[in-house]
Amino acid sequence: MKLKPLKLKPAVKDYIWGGTALKERWGKTSDTDTIAECWEFSLFPGSSSEVDEVLFKGFDLIKLYERYPEIFGKAAKNHKVFPILIKLIDANADLSVQVHPSDEYADKYEGGSLGKSEIWYIADAKEGASIYYGFSRDVSREEAEKSIKENTITSLLRKIPVKKGEFYYVPAGTVHALLAGVTVIEIQENSNLTYRVYDYDRRDKAGNPRELHVAKALEVMTLTASEPPRQDVPAKDIGGATVRKMIKTPYFTSKEVTLHGEYLIYNEDSFVTFTVSEGEGEFEGGERFLKGETWLIPAGYMTKLISSHAVLVVTAL
Repeated sequence: MKLKPLKLKPAVKDYIWGGTALKERWGKTSDTDTIAECWEFSLFPGSSSEVDEVLFKGFDLIKLYERYPEIFGKAAKNHKVFPILIKLIDANADLSVQVHPSDEYADKYEGGSLGKSEIWYIADAKEGASIYYGFSRDVSREEAEKSIKENTITSLLRKIPVKKGEFYYVPAGTVHALLAGVTVIEIQENSNLTYRVYDYDRRDKAGNPRELHVAKALEVMTLTASEPPRQDVPAKDIGGATVRKMIKTPYFTSKEVTLHGEYLIYNEDSFVTFTVSEGEGEFEGGERFLKGETWLIPAGYMTKLISSHAVLVVTAL
């Protein structure tokens, strides 16, 4: 089988807080008027992204992984559950205040699922846009529970103004929310476990309050104050690119690559995937990549990316 970079087609999700930014500025399409999330690189059952390539026409990533595991590399075999899910998210309105469980809790109480730690790369942010990131001070479980019952939990949270190009690692247990005006590339564990604790009394399309998961959330939330990650991470010039390492976890390693020339991508043991946050460019063979696209580079495949200006969020195992 001849290997080559594979452009991916996302699984598209529309929730009540989604907007039109992903259509208008990121090249996404949908039958719905709005888009909340595009699951760009997903092997999650029922929501797998697809391969936009004639050679694998009709293949989603789950099928590709089952049929051609060598594309994903030997590092993937070290994981009982395929570990990575990457999304492009448009917070047109505030997302619910929520928390994700750890692997240990999810394995014990959620049928062997992975927990969910994640990193947000701020791909765009309107002036004044913010996020909630953990508690601003240490709280007791009783205080947290009382604030949830009284709909005042946001008064206990750390609210952080954000801007384009920043990144925030959100480990499992951190109470958090994306707020209106933020577009993020989210790299997370391959899990969809979310425990909501506050949703602004919003209703679904049928007029019903959205479900909360207070008991589980209180079991898993970190009650000590959360310190956001520093943004002054050193960057290195490598070839024709400036590279800033963002995070290395047991599930994914992610970095920001700002192209201003040529940049070599190669990983012997793992696939590499990148989402284009800004600009455009081409592979050394001439095929182009554009803002909003996500590409899969097979393990053991070497290629050059060429651009006068592009910003990529690059992830591997």
